[in-house]
Amino acid sequence: MPPLSELQRDKSFRLKLIMICLSVALSVSTIYVVVSYRLAADLGLKTELDSLHRQAMLLQGELLLTDKEDSKERVSELIELVYFNDNLDSSEFYLNLSGPNLQWSITNKISPFQLERLMPALASHTYKRMPMKDMPNGVEVLDDKQFIWQMILGEQYQITIIKTSKNIDDTLNFVMKRLIITSIIVFWLATWFALTLSSWMNKRVQGKNDTLAHLATHDSLTGLPNRLFLTNMMQNVIPNPIDTKPLKSGYIDKLALQQASLFVIDLDKFKEVNDSFGHAAGDTLLIKVAQKLKQALNETQTLVRIGGDEFIIWSPELSIEEAYKLVQKLILICNEPVMVNNLSISTGASIGFSHYPSHAIDAESLIICADTAMHEAKQKRSGWSMFSESNKKCGRQRLKLRADLDNALSDRQIKLHYQPKVSLKNGHIIGVEALARWHHPTDGLLAPIHFIDLIEQSGRVQEFGRYVILNAIEQLDIWHTQGILTPIAINLSPYNLLDPSLLEFTITLLKKHKIDPRKLEIELIESSTSINIDDISSRLSDFKNAGIKLAIDDFGTGMSSLSYISNLNVNHIKIDRSFTNGIEQDSKKQAVVSTAIMLANSFGSEAIAEGIENKTQADILIKMGCLYGQGYYYAKPMTADNIQAMLQANAILPL
Repeated sequence: MPPLSELQRDKSFRLKLIMICLSVALSVSTIYVVVSYRLAADLGLKTELDSLHRQAMLLQGELLLTDKEDSKERVSELIELVYFNDNLDSSEFYLNLSGPNLQWSITNKISPFQLERLMPALASHTYKRMPMKDMPNGVEVLDDKQFIWQMILGEQYQITIIKTSKNIDDTLNFVMKRLIITSIIVFWLATWFALTLSSWMNKRVQGKNDTLAHLATHDSLTGLPNRLFLTNMMQNVIPNPIDTKPLKSGYIDKLALQQASLFVIDLDKFKEVNDSFGHAAGDTLLIKVAQKLKQALNETQTLVRIGGDEFIIWSPELSIEEAYKLVQKLILICNEPVMVNNLSISTGASIGFSHYPSHAIDAESLIICADTAMHEAKQKRSGWSMFSESNKKCGRQRLKLRADLDNALSDRQIKLHYQPKVSLKNGHIIGVEALARWHHPTDGLLAPIHFIDLIEQSGRVQEFGRYVILNAIEQLDIWHTQGILTPIAINLSPYNLLDPSLLEFTITLLKKHKIDPRKLEIELIESSTSINIDDISSRLSDFKNAGIKLAIDDFGTGMSSLSYISNLNVNHIKIDRSFTNGIEQDSKKQAVVSTAIMLANSFGSEAIAEGIENKTQADILIKMGCLYGQGYYYAKPMTADNIQAMLQANAILPL
């Protein structure tokens, strides 16, 4: 689980961005100054060399135009005019003229030692191939001074001029002052631009970051925090068992959390709403339920959606006694009808809760404990449950069985056991009900209560339905080869009927094994069939039209209306064992059973009483007009081999 700190605002981001922009601005300014300075220096040097070249050409021209006798005089005047001015006071200068009857030189501030070092360098250039081989010029650096020179190597006269480039230095000093001023202005503008750009980029980046953080920590449908948000929030207020130093929290300003309660809420019938009315209706239901739950909480309590139809409530500083009151309030809220597409829908919920530090001392374990308690509440249909140590063992067992589920189906570890349905008057077996039992390789024989919920939660309900149908039809085929024509009733979930090709699958198997469709019966639980009555009624009609018999199981325990039951048009109505149990002493149960029998008759169905445990109960049911029943009084569910022996012997029950 990544920490929320990775998604939180980086306070140093803007400062880093400003520093980067300023560094770029400073680099740009520096490059600008350096390049400009170098360009100015190169331009100044070229200008001085051009000037020196023109001076040398002027001297050569004068020498060529003047008579040889007057050349020395004329050159002296020209040199006096050109060079003997204020510049000579500060410039280092050397001039040498040589030609016919002429050898003349002048030196100003250049020592013989400097000339001795400069002349060989100048001489070396004359031997190089240069663009102007008769008039070479260039620059020499000596003792940190820059000397420019010009030579004219004519046929009659040779001229050598050497001088320091003082004008270049003056020019560069002048240019440097302007460049510094310009660079300051450029740097200021770049700084202003950097600050403006960094502010804009910081807002954009942090805005995107805030959006990503919200998306990562909140549910897109309901807008509620998600599990990442919850885990990080809990980790911030629950001390780490290894390092008990509490972390600073932005949610609860306390050094350490003393106690807290956590609730896991799972909507019971959300899948039926999705399947019946579509995902849009399911989304609307989730949003409205979330709003109702949130309104029931105070400011310190946090409602979280962790996916699907599951919610978590984190309630710091809530004791176990206060948690009892809150969970009962939450159950009432979840049981309240919600209007979706002008329909009143009540899903109900199963809620489990755990307490810190009584049940767990870290965030993840606390969630697991509450989730385990929620599954216990769902199994027992008790509405809510608090975590206990027995829950922990149960939770571990559920995890183990969930992991073993693949092998259970692929290796056919789940087998059908059969319980006889008998005629109450004479004890003859009229049919059998197939009940799934898991022959677990290590845990032994497991009843459906241990694995049916796991199958539903794993999304393999339709696969399991086909698995049961396949096994039942194969058993019918085995019995028919031995002359046993007893029908088999199988239990299917309404989810199975949502499988669009289930009927085709069943008919294909019946034809393959040459089984009369009337030998197969489908039993559905009444409370589930009423959820999606229109769709299920249509599917059941298709099965009945194909010759397969239908039955409503556990009649009387659901909340469906009688019109729903009448529309299902079933062959059998099975009265739930809760009404048969204790019917001898309870007149109210007798009245309910009697009414159920009359309703079955009025619907054109046969009543079958479940859970008969003694002869007295059987006699009372016979007097009420119930002709068929099943229960431990006659026989418990048994393996296919055992029931086969009983059927072959035409046994009369009870034995």
